[in-house]
Amino acid sequence: MNSMYAVALTGKNALTLQKREYPTIGPDEVLLKVHAIGVCGSDLRIYQNGDDRVHYPRVIGHEIAGEVLEIGSQVTRFRMGDRVTLGAHIPCGECYFCQKNEGHFCVLGRSVGYQIDGGFAEYVVLPKEFIENGSIQKIADNTSYELASLSEPFSCVLSGLHEVKMEAGDTVVVYGAGAIGCMYIAAAKKMGAAKVIAVQRSKPRQKLALEAGADIVIDPTITDTVQKVREETEGLGADTVIITAPSAQVQKEALEVAKQLGKLLFFAGNKSVKETSLNTNHIIYKQLHIVGTHGAPRHLHIEAVKWIDEMLIDFSFFVTHTFPLAETEKAFQTALDKDGLKVVVIPTQ
Repeated sequence: MNSMYAVALTGKNALTLQKREYPTIGPDEVLLKVHAIGVCGSDLRIYQNGDDRVHYPRVIGHEIAGEVLEIGSQVTRFRMGDRVTLGAHIPCGECYFCQKNEGHFCVLGRSVGYQIDGGFAEYVVLPKEFIENGSIQKIADNTSYELASLSEPFSCVLSGLHEVKMEAGDTVVVYGAGAIGCMYIAAAKKMGAAKVIAVQRSKPRQKLALEAGADIVIDPTITDTVQKVREETEGLGADTVIITAPSAQVQKEALEVAKQLGKLLFFAGNKSVKETSLNTNHIIYKQLHIVGTHGAPRHLHIEAVKWIDEMLIDFSFFVTHTFPLAETEKAFQTALDKDGLKVVVIPTQ
């Protein structure tokens, strides 16, 4: 084989299907045949706005599941034919955060699909640092590559629930019912949330939120969210509030929705507004506990794979659209339209 196909980001809002030379790996590298690659919200942001870490042309994409096709002579962890799914981060293994098992905060800040080519391609080369320090997890024989590609985003969901310390019996409010929001809804219910309330403007996604397990869906265009949450919680407010919608207004409102001693997770960054004004009196006098999360440590990626292998929730629900590699641009547009949930590209089609 002399060539392969990849979809490269060649500029803002510009994806190009390219014929490239078939990869050659070094002794410490692995060649992966990509069977499934999810379109992440961060991919969409890079596509539309660029990123300081991404230099054109770059094959982006980090939600990867595939098959080990070739292994370098010095690689002992894997065998040809292994079915695996990947985390996103490439830890150095030596810095302060890596030594604390928080490699997703590695000072080098390297990730698949950012500084190195990612998964919108037929094949991807995994470098030595990723093999040694990243998260490459084998998947069960009966787990499809399509569902395995959800392991990276779902690990971020588990990380968020871990950091916000959601407890069984909590009333949980989830702002946004996209793929991540619906994963939070389903996982919170599985982990014992007494009531999950979704807040979502889009009619199609309101229906998806209910299907994911939400007990109540609030349409903020016609209902006062703060008042409705108080009605559903005997006037107290929510125990846990999860913000997956990158909106300054939502970030402000969430402080009102939370009850005294409530917990808030800021998951989605607001890319259009660098600074948001918040009423800190809510934080002080309600004694709120507020956390943010970014990425996930390796052990939670391992946990995410376990959830998928054991189908602890219905992961097939989250994949609403699939496309062949040649239609990657259409896949991105579908994700931007926000009618469904997770869009997955299948390079083997």
